[in-house]
Amino acid sequence: MNVLRWPAVKTLLLLLCLSLLITACSRLGLAYRNLDWLVPWRLNDYLNLNAQQQAWLKPRLQKHLQWHCSSELPRYIDWLHSTESILAQPQPDSVRLLEQFGQFDAALKRISVEITPTVIVLLQGLSEQQVSELFAALEEDNVEDRQDFLDPPLNTQISERRERMQERLRPWLGRLNSAQNEHLADWANSLSEQTRLWLENRQRWQEQLRSVLAEPDSADFAPQLTRLLQQREAFYSDAYRASYDRSRQAFATLFSQLLSSADAAQRERLAHRLRDLRRDLVEQQCQA
Repeated sequence: MNVLRWPAVKTLLLLLCLSLLITACSRLGLAYRNLDWLVPWRLNDYLNLNAQQQAWLKPRLQKHLQWHCSSELPRYIDWLHSTESILAQPQPDSVRLLEQFGQFDAALKRISVEITPTVIVLLQGLSEQQVSELFAALEEDNVEDRQDFLDPPLNTQISERRERMQERLRPWLGRLNSAQNEHLADWANSLSEQTRLWLENRQRWQEQLRSVLAEPDSADFAPQLTRLLQQREAFYSDAYRASYDRSRQAFATLFSQLLSSADAAQRERLAHRLRDLRRDLVEQQCQA
C-alpha cells in the first residue's frame, strides 16, 4: 500500500492499524505496546492540544486501545492464517488476494467507527487558532508531497514508485530476480498518474473537512464529520474511484506474479516473517 501522509483526524486510525497491517516489522510488539504515547506524539504534528484536551483524550485513548487488542487482534491473527495459506500456493489467486485487501478495508472501517465519537468531540472543541494550525500543517504536507511525488516528470514518478516498492518488498522476499523486477516495472507503469489523482482527492477531502470545522456549533457537525471519517469513498472523484479500483487490482496481480516467480528461499523467507508477525500479534492480545 502506498501510504504517504494522513490528516490529523485520521492519525489515531493510522497508528492503531498501520503498524499491524502494513509495516509488520520485527519491532511491532514494541510499537504496539507504546501506542498510548505514540498517538499523542504523532497528533502533536497537527494539533497543539492544551493540557485540558490532553487530559480528556488520555482515558479515551486507553479505552480504544483496550478495545483494539481484545477485539481486533484476534481478527488479524485469523487474517494472517488465511493469507499464509494463499501465499503458500505455487500461483496465488489474485481474486483471493483482492478479498484479503477487502478485509483490510473492513478493519480500517471498524477502527474508524470506534474512534469517531472521540474525534468528533476533540475537533468540535478546537479553538480557531488550533483549526488554523491544523490546516497549515496539512497544506505543508500537501506542498511537500507535490514536490516529492508530483513535480518530477512522469517517467521519474514511475521509476521512483518502482524503487519504493522494491524497498518495501526486500524484507519480505529479499533480492528480487529478473522476472520479478519485470513484473514490478510493469506494475509501476500501469499506475501511470495515480499519484496526481490521489493528491487531488486528498485535498478534496480536506476541503470538506475545512467546511465542517468552520461551523462547530452546527447541528450537522457530528453527522457530517461521521461521514467524512467512516465513508471516505463517498468523497472520491469519479476519476480517483476508477484509479483506486485499478490500483487494487494491479496490486493483487503484482503479488500473484511475484510469488509465482519466487524461488524456494524467497518463499521460506516470506513464510518465516509471516509466522513471526502472527506470533507478535498473539503476544499482544489482551482480555476483553
